[in-house]
Amino acid sequence: MPPHNPHPALDLGPLPVDLINDLLDTELEPGRARLSRTAHRHMALDHPTDYPICIVELAAAVAIPTFIGQAPGHSRNFEMIRRIGQSDGSVILVAIGLEPDDHGDYSVRSCYLLERIR
Repeated sequence: MPPHNPHPALDLGPLPVDLINDLLDTELEPGRARLSRTAHRHMALDHPTDYPICIVELAAAVAIPTFIGQAPGHSRNFEMIRRIGQSDGSVILVAIGLEPDDHGDYSVRSCYLLERIR
C-alpha cells in the first residue's frame, strides 16, 4: 500500500471565468482551478500559520471571491481574494494566486492570508 500523502492534488472546481473576464478585461477560457501536490506542499510548509484557514477556504475563494485583481505586467497571473468574517469580529483576507496551465485549467500558485482586520 502506498504511503499516505498529506498534501494531495485537489480539484477546486470550475473557475468563474466570466466574472474574471468582466472585471479584468481578459479572455480566459473555461477551465477548472487545481492545486497540485507541489503547490499544496508549498502552502503547508512555507505558510504553516496560514495553512489551516487557507486549505479550508480555498475552494470557496475560487468559487465566490470577494475581490479579483491582476498586477500590472502580469497578464498570465491573477489573484482572487476572499473576505472571511471571524467570530471575534475580525476579518481575514485569503489571497490565491492563479495562472493558466498547459492543460486548459488554472493552477493555484500560492495561497496565504493578507491581514487580520479588526
